Order: sequence, then C-alpha cells, then structure tokens
Amino acid sequence: MLESKWGLRFFALILALLLFLSVNNVLGDSFTTDNIAKDGHKTIKNVPVEVINNNKDLYVSGAPDTVDVELSGPQSKVLQATKVEDYKVTLDATDAGTGEQTIAFQVRGLDRDINYRVYPKEATLSIEKKESREVIIEPNISRYAVDPNYQVSEATVKNHTVKVIGGKEQLDRIAFAKASLREDFLITQKTTAKANVAVFDKNMNKLDVQVVPSTVDVTVDVEPYHKKVKIDLTKKGTAADGFKVGDVTLDKSTIDLYGNREALEDVDEISGEVDVNGVSTTTTRSVKLDLPDQVSYTKPTDVTATISVE
Repeated sequence: MLESKWGLRFFALILALLLFLSVNNVLGDSFTTDNIAKDGHKTIKNVPVEVINNNKDLYVSGAPDTVDVELSGPQSKVLQATKVEDYKVTLDATDAGTGEQTIAFQVRGLDRDINYRVYPKEATLSIEKKESREVIIEPNISRYAVDPNYQVSEATVKNHTVKVIGGKEQLDRIAFAKASLREDFLITQKTTAKANVAVFDKNMNKLDVQVVPSTVDVTVDVEPYHKKVKIDLTKKGTAADGFKVGDVTLDKSTIDLYGNREALEDVDEISGEVDVNGVSTTTTRSVKLDLPDQVSYTKPTDVTATISVE
C-alpha cells in the first residue's frame, strides 16, 4: 500500500515538472517542428532591388530592377517570410569609390534561421560624379491607350522640361525624354492624366537615371479613327458601238475610311467599280466602292470617274 502511494506521488511530480517546463518554455524550441523539419525551400521571383548610396555627390547606375531569391530553412519560417515579405534585397555602395564596382546582393530582414541565395549573386555598378541637366520631354501615347474607334489628334505636356540626374556617361547618351500614359486607359474623349517620364538613348534603350519630376500631366485629344487607302479601279461594260473606252481617271485617288482600328489595320486598298457601258463621249460617273466590314463612313462620301472615249 505504501509503495503504491509513493509511486503515485513520484508520477505526479514528473507530470508537474513537465508541465512547468512547458509553460515556462525552459526547453526553448529544441523540440519544435521548425527545428526538426529543415526542408523548407522557396524561390521568389522578381524581388525589387534597393541601392544604398549615402554619398550625395555620387550617382550609382547599373543595378537590376529585380532579382530572384531562393530561401531555405525551417518550413514554417520560409512560408511565413514569403507571405509577410518583411525583407529587402540591397546593394550597399556606401563605401564604393568611383568607377565600376562589383557588389554582392544582401537580403535584410529575414529570420536568422533562414538561409538565402540571390540570382545573380552580384552586380557590377557604375559609380560617377553626379550631374544634372534640363531635358525637353514629348508625349508618347501608345495606340493601345486609345479606344480602337479613335485616334490621337493632339497630345500636349503641361511641363515641357524635366531635370535628369545621373552620371556623365548616362547623361551624354540622352536622345529622347518621353511621357507615357498607361496602356489601359482606352481614351474616348479629351483626357488629362498623369504620365510616367522615362529617358532613352538613340536606340530607345532606357537610361538608368533619375527624373525630376517622374510624372507630368499629359492632355490627349482624340478623333474618330480613320485611315487613308488607295482605290483600285475596275471598269464594267463596254462603250457604245463605234467607240472604245480611253483613259478613266478618278477625282480622288485615295479615300479615308472611318471605323475600328483593329478591323482596318490590314486594309491598304479598296476596290472601286465604274460602269462604262454605252459611253460615246467624255462622261463622268459615280464609282461603286466595295467597303470592308466595320467601316462607319468615308470621306469623301462619293468618288467619281471621268471616262474618255476614242
């Protein structure tokens, strides 16, 4: 009876001790699944890159906009990092001098149990003395920012110049500065909106420079879409007895088609037919035009042909 009583007391003591250790986290994370399952693995695409440069007299260029980051470590912590995204990829050029410098990427803000790899692992930066220039900008309105039934008649920029900051090598390459609207506008009427400013070289490669301001107001006015095409004329019928048709000339050799841009994109020519049947003297007659589908109207609305006889 006594042995049974002490046995129960000992068992109760062990349970109390385990409960105490658990509540007070004395054992820490030694037996957690995080430290047992070291098989978490995730590659995150297109992570933005931040360049750290504390020297206001120097300009750093050549850094990629994004990189891919591979994370590995405790699975739950890797998953948490990918969800929260409380980290950043940096290139620290604080102590770099002028010229080309190769600097390794660093990932800051990750849990200490997570390992990482950056692809590529480093970048070659160009570090130059900072300069600035005033550059004239021009509007750049993509056809895809305009509804297919319209086209741009006029586009103007409120501020005609911007300040471009960068290294001399980049600034010397400037050929164009363009203010571009997003392509999801589908403009159907006069519109004023913010446009992003970018600077390009003569081959339309975007330059790695800072533009101030980076956005400007652009006003776009539109008109119904139209396209000028040629008329391919054919003759129908024959001249009166004793005559033959000579030259046939149109009062307009081209015509403007109004309609949907996408429907008319591949149309460069339309067919026209003139009836010469029975002519015996120089005669003017209307031309029958074979218009494509989705043509709303034409300008001019009528085309005439002058038929001469011999």
